Amino acid sequence: MKEILSKAILPAQISDFERGYATRINSISFKFCLGHLPAFVLLAYLNDTGPLDAVWLTALVLAGPLLAHRMLSNPRSIAVVYGMTAMLLGGLLVHFGQGPVQIEMHFYFFAQLAMLAVYGNPLVIIAAALTVAVHHFVLWLYLPSSVFNYDAPLYVVLIHAAFVVGESIVTCSIARAFFDNVIGLEKIVAERTTELRRVFDNVNQGLLTVDRQGLASRDVSAFVNRFFGEVPPDVPFADFVGTRAPDFGVSFEMGFEQLNDGMLPLELTLEQLPRELSLADSILLVEYTPIFDEQQEFSGLLVVMSDVTADRQAERLERERKQVIEIFERVMSDRRGFLEFMDESANLIACIVQQPDMPVADLKRRLHTLKGNTMLFGVSLVAELCHDMETRLEVGERPTQEDCELLLERWKATNEAVDLALGGEGRKTVLEVESRSYEEVVEAVRRQDSHDDVMGMLKSWRMEPTKVRLERLAEQARSIARRLNRGDIKVVEEDNGLALEPNDWASFWAAFVHVIRNAVDHGLEPTDEREAAGKSSVGTLLLATRLTEDVFEVSVKDDGRGIDWDRVRARAQERGLKATTHEELVEVLFSDGFSTATVASEYSGRGIGMGAVRQACEEMQGVVLVQSERGVGTCITFRFPASSMAGGRGDLALAS
Repeated sequence: MKEILSKAILPAQISDFERGYATRINSISFKFCLGHLPAFVLLAYLNDTGPLDAVWLTALVLAGPLLAHRMLSNPRSIAVVYGMTAMLLGGLLVHFGQGPVQIEMHFYFFAQLAMLAVYGNPLVIIAAALTVAVHHFVLWLYLPSSVFNYDAPLYVVLIHAAFVVGESIVTCSIARAFFDNVIGLEKIVAERTTELRRVFDNVNQGLLTVDRQGLASRDVSAFVNRFFGEVPPDVPFADFVGTRAPDFGVSFEMGFEQLNDGMLPLELTLEQLPRELSLADSILLVEYTPIFDEQQEFSGLLVVMSDVTADRQAERLERERKQVIEIFERVMSDRRGFLEFMDESANLIACIVQQPDMPVADLKRRLHTLKGNTMLFGVSLVAELCHDMETRLEVGERPTQEDCELLLERWKATNEAVDLALGGEGRKTVLEVESRSYEEVVEAVRRQDSHDDVMGMLKSWRMEPTKVRLERLAEQARSIARRLNRGDIKVVEEDNGLALEPNDWASFWAAFVHVIRNAVDHGLEPTDEREAAGKSSVGTLLLATRLTEDVFEVSVKDDGRGIDWDRVRARAQERGLKATTHEELVEVLFSDGFSTATVASEYSGRGIGMGAVRQACEEMQGVVLVQSERGVGTCITFRFPASSMAGGRGDLALAS
């Protein structure tokens, strides 16, 4: 019984929404009831049941809601009066409609009971049901013709009552459900808001919305307040976040302006919004979901922030672990080459850190060379930092003091890993001698060759066979090809038994890697493109060193797509560079900042590497030659005086 009463009786508190709703329905009901007066007069006239009686009886019934409106302030109480009034009007309808269809007039009661559910108040329906029950029973006793058009026994009255009870139970359930889910919506919203606030206060993510004007919502999750404080009223999201992360704020403001302009596709402009927010001791990942209005027009953003600091630290530790392993492998497989790389990289870093005001072109060359070499030798953390510094340098942002400190920190970690790999031996200069060369010296001593001849042979041990260098470059080319999804390319080395003074050539070889990288990235086509052109699916590189009379040559030849000289000429004209003759086109290829690539990747596309290698070549008194045929391939040759091979000691040019 207690549960039934709790369903039948509404909560005592009346919300503003319910009061307004009930008042409107009561007003409509009064007009509806008032319309019965002329209808009943007409009905009484047609059925000869007393039009004047219809006037005063209907007016008497209508006096109930009229007095209720004047005397009662609770709209629920007025609604109960309307429930009773509806049934009394139904009784008058049946009374004045005496005749063949009098029984059909009873449908009015059931229709009205159903319509009373619009109040959402079960008591209105209960009052109506009790009213119609009393009406039928009393009039059946004293004036049965006012209810039935035949001599109806008591069980007929009870059957009518049973139908009324059945419909009333169902209608009460509908009315209460209507109240709980519609009229009580304000309460539901308040409860949902409380639940949502509870979620906002406990969810481990930053949640907020940004409207079309870029203003941040004040209703945000506790995560946002924890990192940025309370949201001031009417503040742009870019300014709110910019107090802690100025760079992010500027980037978001620019991206949001493009989003509002609608000039570009929504998906593209969303991708341009900044995705990572770096604070002093935290890293937040930022995701955006567009919000649309009823016309499917963009109206704002849902911004979700996640703290990925721990994930980033774990990723960094994993990268550091992998880097240490790769350094160990490199040192074990090519100790001399790796230590040479370390020395050259240390010089580049010293220049970058100690000469912050150097010309931008020189800074770009050093950064690009350092990035390329550290990437190839597995020092990925330094390469990533160089790539980031390069990217910002493209828009005029020189490396900051923080950048330099981070670069030195990562290089220090690299040195520690190398020292660990060397196992306490330190960086001793190790002289690697082939057994054949050793036997030749032993045989020369046994033959009692001249002192100068034996000394010449011993000095040649310090020379580096170009075979070693070409093999190292070949492995780097294969590694680049695998990373660029070029497959397993074929690399042919022709060293012709030559050797070089390693210290004199270290800078050139460090920059020469750019030529290898360009050949693989821009020269060799992907497998499907090669097959479509009728070529072998495997691309080929030829790396060669040659000595012809007094000229020493280093060349790289690929069987790729060749240089598109028309494209080079067009891009040169866009930059105002001379590009009429072949020599001018070659000059353009090696100019700083020139590239035919539309997007700069981590390997190439900035137009810096070729300028760096030409500078290194010229410092060795060399020149560059370029031969290329569209669809056949490209050959780039570097020519040097033969005397440069051994620091002026041409007698040491041959390795054997």
